[in-house]
Amino acid sequence: MGKLMLQVGEAVGCGREGIRGETLALMFMVWLFLSVLTPEVVYRTFFHLLIYPLVIYLLIRVKTFPDWNDPFLRLFLVFCGYMAVSTWFVGSGPVSGDLQATRWGVEAALGMLSFFAWMTLVVKRPEFWGRAFLGVALTGSAAGLVVSSLGGLEGTRSAGLGIMGHPIQGASVAIVLMAVGVFLSIHKPDRPGMPDVFLIVTALVVTCVFVVMTKSRAPIGALMVYLVFLIFTLGSRYRPAVSLGLFAVGLVITLGVIHLIVDLPVLFDQLTIRGDSYRLEIWKAYLTYPPESLVMGNGAGLDFSETEASRLYLESMGLEIAHPHNIWLGVFVETGFIGVLMQLGLFVLPAWAVIKSSSEPVAKLHLFGLLSLFLMLTFTDEFSLLISLHPVWISGWIPLVFVWLWSRRKTPCRKDHSGLGQIGESL
Repeated sequence: MGKLMLQVGEAVGCGREGIRGETLALMFMVWLFLSVLTPEVVYRTFFHLLIYPLVIYLLIRVKTFPDWNDPFLRLFLVFCGYMAVSTWFVGSGPVSGDLQATRWGVEAALGMLSFFAWMTLVVKRPEFWGRAFLGVALTGSAAGLVVSSLGGLEGTRSAGLGIMGHPIQGASVAIVLMAVGVFLSIHKPDRPGMPDVFLIVTALVVTCVFVVMTKSRAPIGALMVYLVFLIFTLGSRYRPAVSLGLFAVGLVITLGVIHLIVDLPVLFDQLTIRGDSYRLEIWKAYLTYPPESLVMGNGAGLDFSETEASRLYLESMGLEIAHPHNIWLGVFVETGFIGVLMQLGLFVLPAWAVIKSSSEPVAKLHLFGLLSLFLMLTFTDEFSLLISLHPVWISGWIPLVFVWLWSRRKTPCRKDHSGLGQIGESL
């Protein structure tokens, strides 16, 4: 068993170095593919029955796991504890709601410990995990397009399978998986070879087509902003002409595929006809009727449908809204200004870590691009980072945890990339 663990560690982790979580890394790789290909009951059961027990085992048996002095991890766990406990003191909802909030806090804490252990290994093996992330993004996006095509893509919003089953959340998940994969593939110690370039371009094209065909405007906007970061990164890191040429080819292919599916003018009309999808009214409602306690919120156990914003404002308009569709308003309603400050800290810590890191400027720019995805993908959707296994674990957690750990890792010796020719040139 020990020999097998070491072999897995050499493939996906860091061998004998760091925490002994090689099997956890392998399980996460399997879980990622399950999450974008199988029903919710499958990938949730896999996580609950295999990953959670292994994390608990590591907590008991491995003295160095986790690093309790890590500021990000410690803040996240405190946030989970605060949400799980405060709801019993400020919440006016049913006991069942408070019990659910407490359960979500415990699950989020265990989930973050799992993600933290996994991401610790990811940043130590960028070549392998870059290909893995790109492979998952490509697989999930392609599966979504295939399944959606069975019902006709032109007049409907595409959605993927499993954790990508919702148009907005599915697009967000695909973007984050693709973006992290691209980052790892570009910023690994050795420059990308031709197979990596092919995988990057293919994953970018298929992911972009999938995201556009979901017709989810916030993810499409986030993707466009990220691509600007990516263009500057490629232009700074490699020959600008080669980088722009590859990007132009990918863009032409993407637009060509989209045009084959639906006429671009028709697509534009489909994107604009929905207006703001009542987002402005939703946000106005929760700002007009703030939580009873501005400091501690309504408690995470009180369902949003029971808040004054829903009962006195949204229902009178005939709107049945499940949550505020903004992660900052959501945390304010549930946990007050205390929760907002904790959540803000979870963003500021990685941002400050990027600034203070020893990474080269172009890598820092790319890391800020990943952080921008967190802000944009959660601005018009989602309501909390602290929840049972959910798409936000990928679209929200991964950008924050990955950027934090990458910025604080010990920078490996890097080959000189000055004077590089084509990205895929052989050594």
